[in-house]
Amino acid sequence: MKIALLIQYEGSAYHGWQIQIDPETIQGHIERALHKVLDQEVGLIGSGRTDSGVHALGQVAHFEVETCSIPVENLWKALNRQLPDDIRLMASATVSDDFHSRFAAKRRQYLYQITTAPNVLDRNTQWYVRHPIDVSKLHTLSELILGEHDFSSFCYAGTETENMVCNLAVASWEVNPLGVLKFTIAGDRFLHHMVRMLVGSMIEVARGKWDIEHFAMLLKKPNRKSHTVTAPAYGLALMQVNYPKDLQPAW
Repeated sequence: MKIALLIQYEGSAYHGWQIQIDPETIQGHIERALHKVLDQEVGLIGSGRTDSGVHALGQVAHFEVETCSIPVENLWKALNRQLPDDIRLMASATVSDDFHSRFAAKRRQYLYQITTAPNVLDRNTQWYVRHPIDVSKLHTLSELILGEHDFSSFCYAGTETENMVCNLAVASWEVNPLGVLKFTIAGDRFLHHMVRMLVGSMIEVARGKWDIEHFAMLLKKPNRKSHTVTAPAYGLALMQVNYPKDLQPAW
């Protein structure tokens, strides 16, 4: 039996998604909760490995068991009673044998938030930028990255990934009534630190430190050794993961 979970978490207190030997991680907490509830060892596979400090409102993970001792549609409620308040399961569902939370995903969507007026209540979810930001430049840059590109210039240099090509279907900035800048980005795949490096580099242009041509050159002549700026992890959240219709969990 294969079961999928829909997960939210505020990642400030954790060393990312992936389980590690000592540090607290999201995966580690959920696997321990599964062990308590189901009385068996369970290996959880997430749709992606969010970094330390990154949040999620729509992370998806799956696991396999021979049997489930409680109704699958109620499993998420039982697990929440074993989890800290900053990790919440929103749903659980039986999925087909062909489902894989990571490899079957066809689109992932992220949100990055920036403010130029600090608010202590949002300090863990919004990057405070002290400099004036030219939003019109952000709109221009977001159009440049749409479509299929080699994003080697916007990837952690130590990554072992060989394929650096990603296809972005959505890349847009908006300013809400409170003056918070929200960057929505969605694509078929993302490289390690890619969203944060795109955001950090865009802000360098928008604050007048770089020109648009410099950013465009990073796309035209991709190079892992290129100098880019990485935005802080805490402004980023995984919002949604989409699957083909025949594999999409019935939340």
